Amino acid sequence: MPKYSFQGLRDNLEGKRQTIVLTITKACNLRCSYCYESKSRGAESIDFETARDIIKYYMEADNGFEAIEFDFFGGEPLLKFSLIKEIIKWFKSVRTWRKRFIFLIETNGTLLTDEIKNWLNKNKYFVIVTFSIDGNQTAHNLTRDNSYDLLLPNIPFFQENWPFQPAKMTICEKNLPFLAESVIELEKMGLFFTANIVFEDIWGVGEKKKEMLKEYEKQLDQLVEFYSERLDLYPVGPILSHVIEAYDKHPIRDENGCLRFCGAGHEMIMVDVDGTIYPCHRFAPWVTGRPAPRAIVNNQIEWRPEECKLCKLISICPTCAGFNWQINGDTGIRTRFHCDAFKVEFIASAKLEANRIANMDDLNLRNLSAEELQKKKSRIEVIYKLINEGLI
Repeated sequence: MPKYSFQGLRDNLEGKRQTIVLTITKACNLRCSYCYESKSRGAESIDFETARDIIKYYMEADNGFEAIEFDFFGGEPLLKFSLIKEIIKWFKSVRTWRKRFIFLIETNGTLLTDEIKNWLNKNKYFVIVTFSIDGNQTAHNLTRDNSYDLLLPNIPFFQENWPFQPAKMTICEKNLPFLAESVIELEKMGLFFTANIVFEDIWGVGEKKKEMLKEYEKQLDQLVEFYSERLDLYPVGPILSHVIEAYDKHPIRDENGCLRFCGAGHEMIMVDVDGTIYPCHRFAPWVTGRPAPRAIVNNQIEWRPEECKLCKLISICPTCAGFNWQINGDTGIRTRFHCDAFKVEFIASAKLEANRIANMDDLNLRNLSAEELQKKKSRIEVIYKLINEGLI
């Protein structure tokens, strides 16, 4: 087998890519407070033959995809480390694959032993690992089952072997008040990470919603101040890196209707432990607690509900097809729990961009390419528009 560099692995995914999520096991050693898989989680795991046949099928399928990303998912996949080893050993023994590939393990990072580390190190050009960390010790322990002390010693191993693979921070009601200090701590640790809010309704209504949004705005304002003074740092995405020049732009459409924000059922499929295929975990009965629909179509022919058509952020507002189906019975009818929070993020992103442009000196400006200068110009125009509309 040829050797690959980390960047070489990423290059392997150039072209039309499909993601196959393999549910290695439903079991997990943690009980995270926001986990959407906890409704009817069991201990079942996929067997080697099922995993092998799925991988073989998609690697050989003439389906228009040129590269495959296989995600080992759970539960906690490292609970079945011996199975992962068996799958990779078999895969490496086959030297005639017609498609480019990459393997990814999504782990909570608490189960690494010397044996697992040694194997991952030897196979790091075959297998990339991403882990979850929800911020500083307080924030992480509030949401991730007091696992910070189990994870912390393993972070340097992840950083050393996969420095360009982002860790995952999840924001929910419990850890929201610690968001700014958590992001700043992870930045000081030198971590590459993303921060996402759960799609579930953590905001509530009435006075609770008002207070939650006020807290979120306060946390983001602290981060705007932090990143405004550090032009060398890329603002944590997606919560502070929104494409502000997309404001008040018409949504992109293709031949199937409105732009999909999710590849579930198209560029991505999920394989359950018994081999059943779903567009993603959000459609699996053991996740939702109810039977999957007979026919699943992840298409948004029109923007629904009606309010979405009028929103000036619709072209960049994310939506989860599976959660839409779970709550509204239709992948194309958006849940709107996160709308106000998304607007808070967008305004914070615009404030940050305005501050950073103001803080750029002549040398910074001269080093920008023509394309980058044009982007800055477009963003300045949006910032003035937001000011005139009284939004910032």
